[in-house]
Amino acid sequence: MAVIARSGSSARLNRRSRWGTALSYAGLSLWVLFVLFPLYWIVSMSFKREADVFALPLKIFSFMPTIDNYLIVLNLARGGQSANTGAASSNFPAYFSHSLIIVGSSIIVTILLGTLAAYALARYRFKGREQLAMVVLLVRMIPLMAIITPLYIVYHTWNLYNTYQGMILVYQLIGIPLYIWLVRSHIASVPRELEDAARVDGCSLLQILWLIVLPLIAPGLVASGILVFIYMSNNFIFGLLLGNTAVQPVTVGILNYMGYDQIQYARMAAASVICITPEIIVGIFIQRYIIKGLSSGSIKG
Repeated sequence: MAVIARSGSSARLNRRSRWGTALSYAGLSLWVLFVLFPLYWIVSMSFKREADVFALPLKIFSFMPTIDNYLIVLNLARGGQSANTGAASSNFPAYFSHSLIIVGSSIIVTILLGTLAAYALARYRFKGREQLAMVVLLVRMIPLMAIITPLYIVYHTWNLYNTYQGMILVYQLIGIPLYIWLVRSHIASVPRELEDAARVDGCSLLQILWLIVLPLIAPGLVASGILVFIYMSNNFIFGLLLGNTAVQPVTVGILNYMGYDQIQYARMAAASVICITPEIIVGIFIQRYIIKGLSSGSIKG
Protein backbone atom coordinates (compact mmCIF):
# COMPACT_ATOMS: atom_id res chain seq x y z
CA MET A 1 0.00 0.00 0.00
CA ALA A 2 2.83 2.35 0.85
CA VAL A 3 4.46 1.63 -2.51
CA ILE A 4 1.18 2.33 -4.33
CA ALA A 5 0.72 5.59 -2.40
CA ARG A 6 4.26 6.72 -3.23
CA SER A 7 3.82 5.87 -6.92
CA GLY A 8 0.52 7.80 -7.01
CA SER A 9 2.13 10.82 -5.36
CA SER A 10 5.03 10.65 -7.82
CA ALA A 11 2.64 10.55 -10.77
CA ARG A 12 0.79 13.62 -9.48
CA LEU A 13 4.09 15.47 -9.05
CA ASN A 14 5.12 14.54 -12.58
CA ARG A 15 1.80 15.81 -13.96
CA ARG A 16 2.20 19.06 -12.03
CA SER A 17 5.75 19.40 -13.29
CA ARG A 18 4.64 18.90 -16.90
CA TRP A 19 1.81 21.41 -16.49
CA GLY A 20 4.20 23.89 -14.90
CA THR A 21 6.69 23.44 -17.74
CA ALA A 22 3.97 23.85 -20.36
CA LEU A 23 2.66 27.01 -18.70
CA SER A 24 6.17 28.40 -18.45
CA TYR A 25 6.80 27.84 -22.15
CA ALA A 26 3.41 29.32 -23.01
CA GLY A 27 4.09 32.40 -20.91
CA LEU A 28 7.56 32.85 -22.40
CA SER A 29 6.16 32.42 -25.92
CA LEU A 30 3.56 35.11 -25.29
CA TRP A 31 6.23 37.40 -23.88
CA VAL A 32 8.46 36.87 -26.94
CA LEU A 33 5.54 37.67 -29.24
CA PHE A 34 4.75 40.77 -27.18
CA VAL A 35 8.36 41.96 -27.47
CA LEU A 36 8.94 41.09 -31.13
CA PHE A 37 5.60 42.15 -32.59
CA PRO A 38 6.39 45.91 -32.58
CA LEU A 39 9.64 45.14 -34.41
CA TYR A 40 7.76 43.00 -36.94
CA TRP A 41 5.14 45.73 -37.34
CA ILE A 42 7.68 48.44 -38.13
CA VAL A 43 9.56 46.16 -40.55
CA SER A 44 6.39 45.03 -42.31
CA MET A 45 5.17 48.63 -42.52
CA SER A 46 8.37 49.59 -44.31
CA PHE A 47 7.46 47.16 -47.10
CA LYS A 48 3.86 48.37 -47.43
CA ARG A 49 2.34 51.00 -49.65
CA GLU A 50 0.86 53.94 -47.85
CA ALA A 51 -2.66 52.74 -48.58
CA ASP A 52 -1.92 49.35 -46.99
CA VAL A 53 -0.77 51.00 -43.77
CA PHE A 54 -4.26 52.42 -43.14
CA ALA A 55 -6.25 49.53 -44.64
CA LEU A 56 -9.07 48.05 -42.58
CA PRO A 57 -9.04 45.29 -41.57
CA LEU A 58 -5.35 45.53 -40.78
CA LYS A 59 -3.04 43.86 -43.29
CA ILE A 60 -0.68 42.13 -40.90
CA PHE A 61 0.46 39.42 -43.30
CA SER A 62 -1.64 39.73 -46.45
CA PHE A 63 -0.09 42.59 -48.39
CA MET A 64 2.05 42.97 -51.50
CA PRO A 65 5.57 43.88 -50.34
CA THR A 66 7.48 46.63 -52.10
CA ILE A 67 10.95 48.14 -51.69
CA ASP A 68 9.90 51.52 -53.05
CA ASN A 69 10.01 53.07 -49.59
CA TYR A 70 13.68 52.11 -49.16
CA LEU A 71 14.57 53.34 -52.64
CA ILE A 72 12.93 56.71 -51.97
CA VAL A 73 14.45 57.06 -48.49
CA LEU A 74 17.92 56.33 -49.89
CA ASN A 75 17.35 58.81 -52.73
CA LEU A 76 17.48 56.01 -55.32
CA ALA A 77 13.99 56.85 -56.60
CA ARG A 78 11.54 59.72 -56.46
CA GLY A 79 8.23 59.63 -54.63
CA GLY A 80 4.94 60.74 -56.02
CA GLN A 81 4.07 63.16 -53.20
CA SER A 82 4.71 66.83 -53.49
CA ALA A 83 7.57 68.54 -51.72
CA ASN A 84 5.15 70.10 -49.24
CA THR A 85 4.61 66.74 -47.61
CA GLY A 86 8.23 66.68 -46.53
CA ALA A 87 9.37 63.37 -47.97
CA ALA A 88 10.55 64.70 -51.32
CA SER A 89 12.82 67.24 -49.59
CA SER A 90 14.29 64.74 -47.13
CA ASN A 91 17.96 63.85 -47.56
CA PHE A 92 18.06 60.81 -45.34
CA PRO A 93 21.54 59.55 -46.41
CA ALA A 94 23.02 62.88 -45.28
CA TYR A 95 21.33 62.62 -41.88
CA PHE A 96 22.55 59.03 -41.58
CA SER A 97 26.14 60.09 -42.32
CA HIS A 98 25.81 62.85 -39.70
CA SER A 99 24.81 60.23 -37.14
CA LEU A 100 27.75 58.00 -38.05
CA ILE A 101 30.19 60.88 -37.68
CA ILE A 102 28.73 62.27 -34.45
CA VAL A 103 28.00 59.02 -32.63
CA GLY A 104 31.16 57.28 -33.90
CA SER A 105 33.42 60.14 -32.80
CA SER A 106 31.53 60.57 -29.53
CA ILE A 107 31.86 56.94 -28.54
CA ILE A 108 35.62 57.03 -29.22
CA VAL A 109 36.03 60.10 -27.00
CA THR A 110 33.81 58.54 -24.33
CA ILE A 111 35.81 55.29 -24.26
CA LEU A 112 39.18 57.07 -24.10
CA LEU A 113 38.28 59.60 -21.40
CA GLY A 114 35.78 57.40 -19.57
CA THR A 115 38.18 54.48 -19.18
CA LEU A 116 40.86 56.70 -17.65
CA ALA A 117 38.34 58.37 -15.33
CA ALA A 118 36.84 55.03 -14.30
CA TYR A 119 40.31 53.66 -13.52
CA ALA A 120 41.10 56.69 -11.36
CA LEU A 121 37.83 56.39 -9.42
CA ALA A 122 38.29 52.64 -8.97
CA ARG A 123 41.97 52.51 -8.01
CA TYR A 124 43.08 55.79 -6.47
CA ARG A 125 42.04 56.74 -2.96
CA PHE A 126 41.67 60.47 -2.46
CA LYS A 127 39.48 62.75 -0.42
CA GLY A 128 36.05 63.19 -1.93
CA ARG A 129 36.36 60.22 -4.30
CA GLU A 130 32.90 58.81 -3.62
CA GLN A 131 31.37 62.28 -3.65
CA LEU A 132 32.93 62.90 -7.05
CA ALA A 133 31.60 59.59 -8.31
CA MET A 134 28.14 60.55 -7.09
CA VAL A 135 28.37 63.90 -8.89
CA VAL A 136 29.20 62.04 -12.09
CA LEU A 137 26.10 59.91 -11.64
CA LEU A 138 23.94 62.95 -10.87
CA VAL A 139 25.05 64.56 -14.14
CA ARG A 140 23.57 61.58 -15.96
CA MET A 141 20.32 61.89 -14.01
CA ILE A 142 19.71 65.57 -14.84
CA PRO A 143 16.83 65.91 -17.35
CA LEU A 144 18.18 67.13 -20.67
CA MET A 145 15.37 69.65 -21.01
CA ALA A 146 16.61 71.34 -17.82
CA ILE A 147 19.98 72.21 -19.38
CA ILE A 148 19.15 72.65 -23.06
CA THR A 149 18.41 76.41 -22.79
CA PRO A 150 21.74 77.34 -21.15
CA LEU A 151 23.51 75.02 -23.59
CA TYR A 152 21.83 76.77 -26.49
CA ILE A 153 23.04 80.16 -25.26
CA VAL A 154 26.57 78.90 -24.58
CA TYR A 155 26.80 77.22 -27.99
CA HIS A 156 25.82 80.42 -29.80
CA THR A 157 28.26 82.45 -27.71
CA TRP A 158 31.18 80.06 -28.30
CA ASN A 159 30.34 79.40 -31.95
CA LEU A 160 29.69 75.72 -31.28
CA TYR A 161 26.17 75.80 -32.66
CA ASN A 162 25.68 73.68 -35.79
CA THR A 163 29.18 72.17 -35.67
CA TYR A 164 30.35 68.58 -35.39
CA GLN A 165 32.66 69.58 -32.54
CA GLY A 166 29.74 70.98 -30.58
CA MET A 167 27.60 67.89 -31.14
CA ILE A 168 30.41 65.52 -30.15
CA LEU A 169 31.07 67.60 -27.03
CA VAL A 170 27.46 67.69 -25.87
CA TYR A 171 27.04 63.96 -26.48
CA GLN A 172 29.58 63.40 -23.72
CA LEU A 173 26.86 64.46 -21.27
CA ILE A 174 25.07 61.28 -22.31
CA GLY A 175 28.03 58.95 -22.62
CA ILE A 176 30.78 59.66 -20.11
CA PRO A 177 28.80 59.55 -16.81
CA LEU A 178 27.07 56.27 -17.69
CA TYR A 179 30.25 54.74 -19.10
CA ILE A 180 32.32 55.67 -16.04
CA TRP A 181 29.88 54.03 -13.64
CA LEU A 182 29.61 50.87 -15.72
CA VAL A 183 33.35 50.45 -16.27
CA ARG A 184 34.34 51.41 -12.73
CA SER A 185 32.76 48.24 -11.31
CA HIS A 186 34.59 46.07 -13.86
CA ILE A 187 37.96 47.65 -13.05
CA ALA A 188 37.33 47.22 -9.32
CA SER A 189 36.88 43.47 -9.89
CA VAL A 190 40.44 43.09 -11.20
CA PRO A 191 42.81 41.94 -8.40
CA ARG A 192 45.24 44.63 -7.32
CA GLU A 193 47.92 41.95 -6.96
CA LEU A 194 48.18 41.72 -10.75
CA GLU A 195 48.92 45.42 -11.02
CA ASP A 196 51.39 45.29 -8.13
CA ALA A 197 53.24 42.45 -9.84
CA ALA A 198 53.37 44.45 -13.07
CA ARG A 199 54.81 47.46 -11.21
CA VAL A 200 57.50 45.25 -9.71
CA ASP A 201 58.38 44.16 -13.25
CA GLY A 202 58.80 47.82 -14.22
CA CYS A 203 55.55 48.48 -16.09
CA SER A 204 54.31 52.05 -16.31
CA LEU A 205 50.75 53.06 -15.52
CA LEU A 206 49.75 53.05 -19.18
CA GLN A 207 51.35 49.64 -19.68
CA ILE A 208 49.45 48.26 -16.69
CA LEU A 209 46.22 49.67 -18.03
CA TRP A 210 46.82 48.45 -21.60
CA LEU A 211 48.42 45.06 -20.92
CA ILE A 212 46.78 43.98 -17.66
CA VAL A 213 43.51 45.74 -16.91
CA LEU A 214 41.93 46.27 -20.32
CA PRO A 215 42.29 42.66 -21.55
CA LEU A 216 40.63 41.41 -18.36
CA ILE A 217 37.67 43.79 -18.59
CA ALA A 218 37.30 43.69 -22.40
CA PRO A 219 33.79 42.13 -22.29
CA GLY A 220 32.70 44.81 -19.83
CA LEU A 221 34.12 47.55 -22.05
CA VAL A 222 32.23 46.17 -25.04
CA ALA A 223 28.95 45.88 -23.15
CA SER A 224 29.31 49.38 -21.69
CA GLY A 225 30.25 50.82 -25.06
CA ILE A 226 27.22 49.25 -26.74
CA LEU A 227 24.85 50.62 -24.10
CA VAL A 228 26.31 54.10 -24.43
CA PHE A 229 26.20 53.80 -28.23
CA ILE A 230 22.48 53.02 -28.08
CA TYR A 231 21.78 55.96 -25.77
CA MET A 232 23.72 58.30 -28.04
CA SER A 233 22.06 57.00 -31.21
CA ASN A 234 18.60 57.53 -29.74
CA ASN A 235 19.19 61.10 -28.61
CA PHE A 236 16.82 63.60 -30.18
CA ILE A 237 16.83 66.87 -28.29
CA PHE A 238 20.50 67.84 -28.84
CA GLY A 239 20.34 67.37 -32.59
CA LEU A 240 17.06 69.27 -32.81
CA LEU A 241 18.08 72.38 -30.85
CA LEU A 242 21.87 72.59 -31.14
CA GLY A 243 22.21 72.22 -34.90
CA ASN A 244 20.44 72.45 -38.23
CA THR A 245 20.39 70.28 -41.33
CA ALA A 246 24.17 70.50 -41.68
CA VAL A 247 24.82 68.29 -38.63
CA GLN A 248 21.46 66.92 -37.48
CA PRO A 249 21.30 63.12 -36.93
CA VAL A 250 18.71 60.68 -38.24
CA THR A 251 16.55 60.98 -35.13
CA VAL A 252 15.78 64.50 -36.29
CA GLY A 253 15.90 63.74 -40.02
CA ILE A 254 13.02 61.28 -39.73
CA LEU A 255 10.80 64.24 -38.85
CA ASN A 256 10.96 65.26 -42.50
CA TYR A 257 8.44 62.56 -43.25
CA MET A 258 5.89 64.47 -41.19
CA GLY A 259 4.38 67.14 -43.43
CA TYR A 260 1.72 69.72 -42.75
CA ASP A 261 -0.92 67.68 -44.61
CA GLN A 262 0.10 64.07 -43.96
CA ILE A 263 2.53 61.72 -42.24
CA GLN A 264 4.27 59.24 -44.51
CA TYR A 265 4.35 56.28 -42.16
CA ALA A 266 5.72 53.74 -44.64
CA ARG A 267 8.78 55.83 -45.48
CA MET A 268 9.24 56.73 -41.84
CA ALA A 269 9.21 53.01 -41.04
CA ALA A 270 11.80 52.32 -43.76
CA ALA A 271 14.05 55.04 -42.35
CA SER A 272 13.62 53.61 -38.84
CA VAL A 273 14.59 50.11 -40.00
CA ILE A 274 17.73 51.50 -41.64
CA CYS A 275 18.59 53.30 -38.39
CA ILE A 276 18.27 50.24 -36.15
CA THR A 277 19.95 47.79 -38.54
CA PRO A 278 23.56 48.73 -37.61
CA GLU A 279 22.78 48.33 -33.90
CA ILE A 280 21.24 44.90 -34.49
CA ILE A 281 24.18 43.75 -36.64
CA VAL A 282 26.75 44.94 -34.10
CA GLY A 283 24.78 43.31 -31.27
CA ILE A 284 24.65 39.96 -33.09
CA PHE A 285 28.38 39.86 -33.84
CA ILE A 286 29.51 40.81 -30.32
CA GLN A 287 26.70 39.12 -28.43
CA ARG A 288 29.01 36.90 -26.43
CA TYR A 289 31.00 39.89 -25.22
CA ILE A 290 27.82 41.67 -24.19
CA ILE A 291 26.64 38.67 -22.17
CA LYS A 292 30.04 38.30 -20.50
CA GLY A 293 30.24 42.01 -19.81
CA LEU A 294 26.80 42.31 -18.26
CA SER A 295 27.34 39.25 -16.07
CA SER A 296 30.97 39.85 -15.15
CA GLY A 297 32.19 41.06 -11.84
CA SER A 298 34.00 37.93 -10.79
CA ILE A 299 37.78 37.88 -10.63
CA LYS A 300 39.65 36.75 -13.71
CA GLY A 301 43.18 35.57 -13.82
